[in-house]
Amino acid sequence: MEKGLPVASSEIRNPFNGRDISSMTLFDMGLQIILVSVSGVLSPGPLFFANLVLSKNGGFWSGIKVAIGHTIVELPVVVLYSIPLILFSSQSVTFDIINLISFIGGISLIAFGILFVVKTVSKNNKHNYIIESSGIEKPVIAGILFTGINPFFFLWWISVGIKLISDSIALLGYPIGIAFLFLVHVWMDYAWLGLSSYFASRGISVLRSQYHKFIILLLTIPLFYYGINFTLTAIR
Repeated sequence: MEKGLPVASSEIRNPFNGRDISSMTLFDMGLQIILVSVSGVLSPGPLFFANLVLSKNGGFWSGIKVAIGHTIVELPVVVLYSIPLILFSSQSVTFDIINLISFIGGISLIAFGILFVVKTVSKNNKHNYIIESSGIEKPVIAGILFTGINPFFFLWWISVGIKLISDSIALLGYPIGIAFLFLVHVWMDYAWLGLSSYFASRGISVLRSQYHKFIILLLTIPLFYYGINFTLTAIR
């Protein structure tokens, strides 16, 4: 995809860097989705630990099956959360509403960034016992269950994710914006769960790697950047 490729214009203003949403490119939007999605995709929650526990069932492909189960829950959630924005859009969304979405998304990103750092630095594997004792052996079922019971997942989409949904719809319209957002986001789930399952099946601990904490902490930088950016532009 060419970086400077312009997209269809829209009259809805976006607080992102104080610009009209029409001034953003697909590259800008895609990069924003990827960097912001790090806070959700790489979070070491119950889904991730279930993926590691079940890695013995097929390595890489076990992780892919877990990701499929995750997708079965995630796609309807994204579509459901987009409906209010579509209804608002049909009634001429005010800049105040978009500012509110940006403010909530920004504060949430900062909070998730702090939580991300704390969870990465601390060593807590209590999820392993819970998942192993659940008796679940089917990766797809595990993907559905441990996504559906994770409050962090729903909180992320209703706070941080809603900002991405809003920008994607404003940039590309509905349903193309939602499709673009989901495709750019979901491949990270498949890559992360597949690769981490592959390494775990070969006795390589992703969490104990000497580079893991450094990489994860490095990836929190975009979270704080976008969090501060969204918050400041929303209150200007």
